[in-house]
Amino acid sequence: MRTSTTSYYDSSTITHAAYNFTTKDLTVHFNHATYVYEDVSLEDFLLFESAESQGKALNKFIKPTYKFEKLGEPELVNNRPIIPGSLLDELPPADYQLDN
Repeated sequence: MRTSTTSYYDSSTITHAAYNFTTKDLTVHFNHATYVYEDVSLEDFLLFESAESQGKALNKFIKPTYKFEKLGEPELVNNRPIIPGSLLDELPPADYQLDN
């Protein structure tokens, strides 16, 4: 049984989103922060997921209806978010690296 799904988008603001079928949480990752929308119906998630523009669908179907929590802004290295547990977390500071 599938419990969640994650999709990546070609969008200027939304990088990807994940929906948990069990908890009905929709986690939307923007370039600047991550938001979790609570108790999102499957129907509204599918409208968001299949929309031509996820930003417009978020504003129309999700934001006006569901409570949300902002998780914060990701820490960036070279303008890319650090993913916890990635090798980027283990690299020494730039001034310790060779060819710098």
